[in-house]
Amino acid sequence: MEDPKIAIDYLDETSFLQIYDEEDFYLTDKLLQNEVIEEQTIQHPILDKSLLKHETFIKCDLEKLDATDTIFKACDLSNCYLNESSLYQVKFENCKLIGVNFDQAYFKNVSFENCLLDMASLNQLNLKTVEFKNCRLSDASFNENKLSKVTFDNCNLNEMTFWNTNLKGIDISSCQFETLEMEENLIKGLKVSPDQAAFFAHYFLGVKVKY
Repeated sequence: MEDPKIAIDYLDETSFLQIYDEEDFYLTDKLLQNEVIEEQTIQHPILDKSLLKHETFIKCDLEKLDATDTIFKACDLSNCYLNESSLYQVKFENCKLIGVNFDQAYFKNVSFENCLLDMASLNQLNLKTVEFKNCRLSDASFNENKLSKVTFDNCNLNEMTFWNTNLKGIDISSCQFETLEMEENLIKGLKVSPDQAAFFAHYFLGVKVKY
């Protein structure tokens, strides 16, 4: 996992709304912090080498967001539309992303750490070297995805759905859940803990493990 390449000490602090000053909705080398951005619709906004801290986006549609070498720290993007986004070397740290829509997005070298992604829409994604660490993804949909080097480390995955997604090589052994929904023919090679193996034996085979 490569870290975003940002010269944090040399960022120019400004408002996110300055993005409208550029014809192509482009912000680079910016520090954006402590704002509430409400009901904005921006088609294909571009963020490059920027840091967003404590930014709250309410009812925003940022379809086709293009972010490179960017960090979102303690931001709230709950229920925002970020579908068809393209993220490269991006970090989300301590962010609230409940109900966010990332459908049909492309992620490469992207990490989510200590984030809330409950009820997130994460479908038809192309993910390459993506990490979810200490995140909560309860009731999130994770369907029809293409996965390469995707990791889940100590995450709450309860009631997630993984329809039409090949999970070979994915390791969820450190994660917590009471139930998941996935297809038997697509879990071959999924790495689980002994307790989780008992769940899958019962879910797919009706086998009850006696302790």
